[in-house]
Amino acid sequence: MPNASRRGLRAVAAAAFSVLALPAAAQKGTWDVVNTNATHAPIALASDDTINPLRGYYRWRNQEVIPQAGPARDAYQRYQWRDLEPVEGQYQFAALLADRDAARASGRKFAFRLRMMAGYDDDTMYMPAWLANHASCLAGCGFWADADAADPGLTWVPDWNDAFVQARSRALLQALAAALGNDADLAWIDVGLYGQYGEWALKTAVYAAPPVGITAATDASKREFAKMHFEAFPTAQHVMFALYSSKDALTYGLLEQALTARPVGLRVDCLSRHGFFDQWSNRPTEWAAFANQWQRAPFVGEFCNFESGHATDNPATARQQAAAYHVSTIGNGNFATSWPDAQRWDSLTPAEQADLLMLGREAGYRLAVASSAVTLGKSGSLSLTTSFANHGNAPTYEPWTVTAELVNQQGVVKWSAPLPATLGNLTGNGSTQALAKQAWTLPTLASGTYKLRVVARDPRQATNPVYYRPMLRWVNAQRDGDGGLTVATLRRR
Repeated sequence: MPNASRRGLRAVAAAAFSVLALPAAAQKGTWDVVNTNATHAPIALASDDTINPLRGYYRWRNQEVIPQAGPARDAYQRYQWRDLEPVEGQYQFAALLADRDAARASGRKFAFRLRMMAGYDDDTMYMPAWLANHASCLAGCGFWADADAADPGLTWVPDWNDAFVQARSRALLQALAAALGNDADLAWIDVGLYGQYGEWALKTAVYAAPPVGITAATDASKREFAKMHFEAFPTAQHVMFALYSSKDALTYGLLEQALTARPVGLRVDCLSRHGFFDQWSNRPTEWAAFANQWQRAPFVGEFCNFESGHATDNPATARQQAAAYHVSTIGNGNFATSWPDAQRWDSLTPAEQADLLMLGREAGYRLAVASSAVTLGKSGSLSLTTSFANHGNAPTYEPWTVTAELVNQQGVVKWSAPLPATLGNLTGNGSTQALAKQAWTLPTLASGTYKLRVVARDPRQATNPVYYRPMLRWVNAQRDGDGGLTVATLRRR
């Protein structure tokens, strides 16, 4: 064959090869970006039904009366001492543990309070019967009193100052801590036992004619009831009733004691009651000591009963109170107990229903991925720049590990890396946190497309899979079904 012909054939072959050769960006083993999510708008508050732990509504004593998009992430109950220790030293925690286990099985954490009083002039003793007139009591460990002359019944009032009552209360808490075994799945503990309903308040009328040797609880005794909770559950989250009458105990629990690993939060039981917070708003100097505690620990709320149509005791008042005091989570029930359960929601006016729905949306944190920027080299050099925002009224109080992750088409996480976000530092009202650019080299993965997601998970999941929170749900309008956010789709050839 002539040389010219050979050269022609080689040219044709070369041309054919050049047509078949893949461009550099599409060579096997290379990476590229299919698309990015450039929009990170939060869900509008008026339609945000995001369910997350320690915010919005919690399950109140097996009730969730206000309709929500999903089950609450926390469940709360209360227990009488007489039921937990019917015989001295013999504890019956089965009902409490069953409630804890039911909460755990439904993906919730558990909260509780113990009580030794639960009603006025009902002729009922909620303290164990064996404790009354015990030989170790200095003055009977309590007495029957008339709290209301118009009511024919009597009220049993424990002797809060009695050393034996305190010792047995402490033993009860320690036995319960041992029975629970692990407080990692406790949402919070109401510091209780003292006061009517364990709520740190008591009618002064009950001390009109006490037996010799019995007086109202001293500040020192109130401190002891707080201290015994902290000693029994040193790593749990506690909350204390925010009452001016117990200011000394609050000072101890929130500002002085060093027993608890977590800061102690606040608790109120009268959201919606107009004037309830006057005890603090009329004493701004005293309140200043506790006013910013919500930045460190949760403020838990519960309704006082109100009747539909009341001019001041109503859901609108509850919204104002929750916003002003940064209340994070509120019991979904107990707001109108004079109505049958099935009618309580339907019996409210549309305006009252709207206020209750908005209260659940406004209370607590609303965390979002505020922005993201992705670059990807052909060899798998990935960089991600992110920022986060809290559109709510309080921070999150539990640890969250924020990660970037690659998820394949089967939904399996094939690679992940931590992002140095500290979500708990975002106190709300649109506060933001910008992260410096994070860079990684992706591992060798199978060919295909991958979602690059930003997610927040409970770090305890890896070490203790029984006690952990479900994944945090961002309030981004573009979030994935499980609450995470896809910021880009990547492809490996």
